[in-house]
Amino acid sequence: MRGPSKLAGVGLVALALLSYFQYPGHIYLQSDTQIYVPLFERFRDPGLLGRDPMATRAHTAFTLYDEWVRMTARAMGGNFEGALGILHILIRVALLAGIFLIARAMGVSEALAVACAGIYALGGLVAGPSVLLVEYEPVPRAFALGPVLLGLGLAAHGRYLAAGMAGAAGFLLHPTTSGPYWAVYAALLFVPDEPEEMKKRLWGLAPLGVAMVGLKLAAGWQPGVTERQAFLSRIDGPWEELIRMRAAYVWVSLWPPLYFWQYGAMLALAGAAYLRLRQFMQPVLRFFLVGLCGLGLLSLPVSYVLLEKLKWGMLPQVQPLRTILFLELFALVASVVMAFELACKEGRLLGAVWWAAAGLAVGIQPRLLLVLAPLALGWLGAPPWKWGGAVMAAVMLGTQPLGRGLLVAQGLGALLAGAAWLSQRRRWGMAAVMAVVVAAFFVVPGGTRWHWSGQAANPELEELARWARGATDKDAVFLFADAGKSLEPGVFRATSARALYVDWKGGGQINFFREFAGEWWGRWQAALAAPYGEGRWEEYRRLGIDYLVLGVKNRAGGRMVAFENSKYVVYSLR
Repeated sequence: MRGPSKLAGVGLVALALLSYFQYPGHIYLQSDTQIYVPLFERFRDPGLLGRDPMATRAHTAFTLYDEWVRMTARAMGGNFEGALGILHILIRVALLAGIFLIARAMGVSEALAVACAGIYALGGLVAGPSVLLVEYEPVPRAFALGPVLLGLGLAAHGRYLAAGMAGAAGFLLHPTTSGPYWAVYAALLFVPDEPEEMKKRLWGLAPLGVAMVGLKLAAGWQPGVTERQAFLSRIDGPWEELIRMRAAYVWVSLWPPLYFWQYGAMLALAGAAYLRLRQFMQPVLRFFLVGLCGLGLLSLPVSYVLLEKLKWGMLPQVQPLRTILFLELFALVASVVMAFELACKEGRLLGAVWWAAAGLAVGIQPRLLLVLAPLALGWLGAPPWKWGGAVMAAVMLGTQPLGRGLLVAQGLGALLAGAAWLSQRRRWGMAAVMAVVVAAFFVVPGGTRWHWSGQAANPELEELARWARGATDKDAVFLFADAGKSLEPGVFRATSARALYVDWKGGGQINFFREFAGEWWGRWQAALAAPYGEGRWEEYRRLGIDYLVLGVKNRAGGRMVAFENSKYVVYSLR
């Protein structure tokens, strides 16, 4: 395989930057980085956060994510936010390079493969397991998916050693995200082929062996492991009740029926595209596509049996349901490639518009596929759907915001298909394709706002964190007594490096640790389950809380204030 041209490389980097700074964007301390950054702070200075039960339980032993981030942060003067941002951009580039190579292995030109990567860069929600095609936050699964897709693309072009190195990097960053890739790669070793080809595939497995040994050694040196992760234990009744309450997405039986209809539509989409494109696909890509989609579908019954019936304690941590991501990923990419195939090679614009709209719908909102399916049959005039598609579309267009999503998907799909058709007939046609792709980054968030990742600034919280970091003891314990389930306490913990008695986001660690689950729930019940009241101050003091943080509307009259700004007021309970 000849490598991508410099122009294609520049295009992929530009699209990665556009996706990072425009849409779907990036966030910090709004999700799992609220967990990781305090761990990084404690690794750097063990004297910090010693009285915070969440921060004293590291679950990063089986990943080099934390080592990579801390090494980068040291090179940047200790700035974790900056280090995570730089690494996140690099991972976005690797992610789009992987999609580019996959599209090339499906038979499209280099320029159209760049456009396909751009459409993927718009991202999308994977409903059910609550993951994203393009993750907003620089978390381990986001860091691993980029190298995994890059490895898949390299393998599709016969670059097995390079694919193994990329896949091994994904394994080191998040083993569970790379697991499906390696499972299919291992099966590929047994597919008969030319002896030289099979030898090359075997060499591609070598980097994984090195990575496994390295990860095992690194796990023994992991600091902050005060409670072992519950891999081989069974989930007891109280623990199960907490996980169902706090992490319902890992229980497939709790998913709404709509999710299964959506995945059925994606399977039909991917299957129809596969039947048409398989003659153009590289054989290895065909094997990976079928294997990964099959594993994604298999993850649903496997998770149900192992978690909900056998109660294996490792399932809430491994979360095999996330493998369904690959079905959505291939449905999106294959749909866009189908649109280019019909527009460029056959000139069938109506079909190309539908396929482009379907690919965009996967990212914008998968339930739109349930509208596009009868719409396609209506266009084809297939009884009894001759008017059904038009009626269904009219109904959906009258509902907000789903109707906006349908308009955006169809409008952009029409422009994309038309530009692809022109690219084969006019010199400037490819510029038109890229113009539509770039425009999508601005049209999609304004027209649908399904997963816009923008976050509101909170300078008052930043001011509070700076005060706490500079004016309070390292072992001070804070409680945001009237914050409820908001994210503000977790942001404070990460930016101030001061302990919280309890917060809602920190409770996400119950998936990993049985003892922590009981402790977190006990603290929540003691401090935050009941509404805040000034009469509870003595109770807070007995719990070991040093500072009480309240919104200014709950200011306590007659008590000495330790810190105050326009949004928060802090009282010392010492």
